[in-house]
Parts: sequence; structure tokens; C-alpha cells
Amino acid sequence: MTLTARRRPSTVNMLVAPLFALASGSLAYTLPVDLARGDTSATQRSGATPVVNAEVMVLLGTDLPGGGTIDPAIGNMPQLRKPPLSAYNSYRLLDKRTLALPLGRNETYTMLNGRVLHVTAVEPTSEHGYRVKAAITQPGGNAYLKQLELTAKVNEPFFVAGQQFHGGTLILAITLRR
Repeated sequence: MTLTARRRPSTVNMLVAPLFALASGSLAYTLPVDLARGDTSATQRSGATPVVNAEVMVLLGTDLPGGGTIDPAIGNMPQLRKPPLSAYNSYRLLDKRTLALPLGRNETYTMLNGRVLHVTAVEPTSEHGYRVKAAITQPGGNAYLKQLELTAKVNEPFFVAGQQFHGGTLILAITLRR
């Protein structure tokens, strides 16, 4: 499926609704021990649960007349200039948080629209990434995005998008960090 040059928000919303996760990127977790490489000795000795950090950037994507801009606070994120994210020509950083994710435990982040992002780092993978679960609920606990599972690589963002907000679309860029 391709996007037209008109970049109509309704077309984009049909493609991303209720949300999408790009496989080209991933959540990034920071572990005190590199479980992806099999180094569990320190964790086993201490009895501590490994923790991964997930950087959550909340972006507002819009299609403005003219050239558009990407907020410098977002940093270098080439995925924003490639389909399907290139359907928007302007991106503004609305919020940025880091969630500490103990392996196997659900952590939450309340977004600006009142919905709640749920993220769980399930387990490390052999590709130096992590199996991750993500879901979004509306106030009252109803599912907006039923749980999705993906494999995320460290330092490569994955994206969840599709929620309308202030004349644009909220896009979550989630990056796991070591």
C-alpha cells in the first residue's frame, strides 16, 4: 500500500489506525547485565531483576502547507522521512520520558490525551534485542490498542501511531537504551 503525494491525514489515519509498529526500529532497554549475550552471573549472584530503560518520545505529526519541519529536540531520526511516517512533514516533540522496565513487569505512562501506554520487556533475544509487549488503554481501562508483541533492537526506535490530537496525530517513538 502506498501513500499519495497529497498526504491527506485521512489516508494516513486509515493506514495507521488504530496504530502501527514499525519493525525497522525497536525499544531499547538498559540492562545492568547483558542477558542477550548470556552474561547472567552478576544477576544470579545479586538476585536482582534485570532492568531495561525505554525512552518514550511523544511526537505530534502534522501535514502543514509548505516544507514542514522536524523539531530539533527530536534529534536525528531518519525514520520520520521514510514511509509511512513521511506522510507528515512536520514533527514536534511534546514529551520525553524514560521508563525503567524490570524484565517481565508492566510499566505505564499516561499520555497527554489521557490514554495509558503499557510496556513490558518480556525477555532478551539472541539478536541483542528484546521481546516487548505494548498496549494502550483509554480512561476507564478499555483497550484502544490491544497488546502487540514485537522484537526490538537496542538503540533503534519502534513507533506506535494513530491517535488524533490537536489537529495532528500522536506518534510514540520508543527506544530501548543500554
